[in-house]
Amino acid sequence: MKLKNFIHNSLIAGLLICPLLFAGCTNSVGPNDKPNDNIKVVTDLTGTDVSMKKEINRIAIVPIPWTSIVYAVDGSDKKIVGIHPSAKKSYEASIFKTLAPDLENVNSSFVDNNFNVNFEEVAKLKPDVVIIWDYQPEVAKKLKELGIPAVSIKYGTLEDIQNGIRLLGKILDKPEQAEALISYHKDSEAYFKQKNASALPNKPKVLYLQNKNLTVAGNKSVNQLMITMTGGENAAKDTKGSWTKVSMEEIMTWNPDIIILSNFDSITPDDIYQDKLEGQNWSNIKAVKNHRVYKAPMGIYRWDAPNVETPLMMKWMGQLIQPDTFNDYILRDDLKQFYNTFYHYSLTDSEINTILNISINNTPTF
Repeated sequence: MKLKNFIHNSLIAGLLICPLLFAGCTNSVGPNDKPNDNIKVVTDLTGTDVSMKKEINRIAIVPIPWTSIVYAVDGSDKKIVGIHPSAKKSYEASIFKTLAPDLENVNSSFVDNNFNVNFEEVAKLKPDVVIIWDYQPEVAKKLKELGIPAVSIKYGTLEDIQNGIRLLGKILDKPEQAEALISYHKDSEAYFKQKNASALPNKPKVLYLQNKNLTVAGNKSVNQLMITMTGGENAAKDTKGSWTKVSMEEIMTWNPDIIILSNFDSITPDDIYQDKLEGQNWSNIKAVKNHRVYKAPMGIYRWDAPNVETPLMMKWMGQLIQPDTFNDYILRDDLKQFYNTFYHYSLTDSEINTILNISINNTPTF
């Protein structure tokens, strides 16, 4: 009888303990479960539900542009504990350093230039959440094993940026700021669609050059979309992919009217005008003959890539490519207003000149 009672009681205890054990081993909350008061569930851009602390105070960021986007949504750099080394390089060369001085000493060694995560280093940062790329499921799995929530983002289109901003609003509990930024982006898209510059009869050929190695924006790049929406034609429109290395001969055949130089490389208009690049001859290209080679602007991040300031990049491109069509705004005023509204920072004329690369580009009209 005693043995029977012992077995009976043991079974009941086991049934009571098992759910507790399983609950302690998962980092997600089921649809019928009542979430802990200190836990929230956020659905990332791959559709994965991720459980994390309700109040996020420490965030590590693998994707390069997302450091600046976290800052824009949160209105502060205080929660950022780790960033990509390329994001740090961009920070050092931009006005972001003025707006977010505390990032000067932020960790940028927990991830390498190829987005490989050092899990020992990231654990030392004690992040409440880590932002990763959507193509890094193994990283998410490993972080989960370490008890660190990871949210995945998609990147490459204007819509991806808006969806990512909304996701950050949920993570950082800043939905109003996130929606305000999204509205700004959507209003910009509507403006450019209404202009319908892609239908203009005379569209200059625009070459978007990423680096000295002749890597150009191809037909899958968001840069092609921005060129089209601002009244140009991508000189490399028949080049497959987002960023593709081409030859000088191909560029000479395209003979672009305008060349835009990326901030992912130190290349300048002067390098092109004076043929400083070994093995390259730019002297017979229309854009060079007409002095229409421009370094892209750089705000709190490189304007080349989709980012929180992309609407401003498109306004810059519009007045560069089709000034007669895009003549109903003053870019400098819009830039000031954006920084005042979203960063609570008043730009000086000198800072605007630096952002727009006025001196390098010799474009005093901006």
